Amino acid sequence: MFNSVRFVRSVLFLTAIVPGLVLCWTWLAIGTVAGDLAVLFKTLQIEFSQPLVVVAADSLSDLLESPLLASVGLTSLPLARVTPPEQRSDVRVLHYMGTNFGMTGVETFILQLTAAQKRGGLTPSIVMDLDNRQDVRLIGNDRGIAVHDLPSRGAAESRLPRKLGTAMLRVRRVQALRRLLKTNDILHIQAVGISCLDGFVAAALTGVPVVVTHHGTLSWFAPQRDRLADITFWIEKRLASTIAMPYAAAVAELTDEGVRADQSKVIPFCVDEQAFSGVSVQPRDGELTLVLVARMVEGKGHIDLLRALSRLSPRHPGLRAVFLGDGPMRGSVEAEIDRLGLRQIVDCKGKVDHRDVPAAMRSAHVVVLPTYETGEMFPLCLLEGMALGLPAIGTRWSGIPDIIEDGVTGIVVEPRDEASLIAAIERFLAEPSFLAQAREAARVRVRNRFTASVVAESYTQAYLAALSRV
Repeated sequence: MFNSVRFVRSVLFLTAIVPGLVLCWTWLAIGTVAGDLAVLFKTLQIEFSQPLVVVAADSLSDLLESPLLASVGLTSLPLARVTPPEQRSDVRVLHYMGTNFGMTGVETFILQLTAAQKRGGLTPSIVMDLDNRQDVRLIGNDRGIAVHDLPSRGAAESRLPRKLGTAMLRVRRVQALRRLLKTNDILHIQAVGISCLDGFVAAALTGVPVVVTHHGTLSWFAPQRDRLADITFWIEKRLASTIAMPYAAAVAELTDEGVRADQSKVIPFCVDEQAFSGVSVQPRDGELTLVLVARMVEGKGHIDLLRALSRLSPRHPGLRAVFLGDGPMRGSVEAEIDRLGLRQIVDCKGKVDHRDVPAAMRSAHVVVLPTYETGEMFPLCLLEGMALGLPAIGTRWSGIPDIIEDGVTGIVVEPRDEASLIAAIERFLAEPSFLAQAREAARVRVRNRFTASVVAESYTQAYLAALSRV
């Protein structure tokens, strides 16, 4: 039987009391979260001479999965002080790369650096999304380096609106990174552009010092820069003990953007001198084999080199080229080889396991990279070839002039300048004495500046400096 009084009370309860309780709880939750986030942001503004230690209220542990925190891509986690290792052999370094473009030079750099760090007595490990880059796990395991897979976008995140799904994924990644940082002393962020916000948050919430290596210049990243990137960079400038770029002009961009001079540092990329050992073969008179090691993407210069070869091959029958690498332009490259009638002198090998690259490069005489790719920075293939005694031909692009000493260890040409590329190749064919001198000069330059052991030592000093401030 209808009870009008009970009906009115029910309506009142649903329309007034329940919303009031929800509003009250929300207000308290926001106040608690805001208070603890204020502690975090206050921490981000401290001077680097002060210890980086944050303590969060216990009440936040109840809100780990709250939509409020997920919506801003942050989570509340208990924070801990890290005890600095007393010796470098105690230093445990977690290398983190948050973006995923597949297997690129960044992953190769991380693998070569961690191998040298392990030989030097440190304990490095790697964490990244392993989708489409299982080579990292295979090579890492082969070298005794732990490789951890990051949480990836699952069914739950995919069903949500994109931004909300990304926020939930970011929360899961922060939690995963926090668990790993409990057994590590340093977080070494390998950033492509301005990225890895979840890495910075996890480090801030656990008190682990941060060192950053950028694998893209700020000017290259400028078209993709947004508010989230600006926030990430603001946090980076306050958390990172050292922010490294591989050459001076890239570091100058950092200082122009407010990074302190004592915080920024030139630390070049490196080549593993143990993997890339030995010397390439000497060419016979009239013979020259070029090797181009790069993903087949727009701007790497494969087509430019093929056109130069088509001009040179009629008068230099001993000229050959080997292409190592695969990518979306593979079909176009193969078609151009056939169109120019170069199938007999160009060996297009496709994807090659990085462990097999040294042997493939030793059969060549000169390493060449006529790149004009917008994201190019400090190409490892030139360092790898020079370590094996291959003089280099590279473009005046990004950090390449810092790798090649023009006229000594190789030749620097202008990007997209077919005539200068032809002249550089022809000089090695016409001047055997120049080729011989450049071979030795290239090996010496890499040995003195760009080996993984030399670069690993630079980073070890950065780690110890960061830990001394904790």
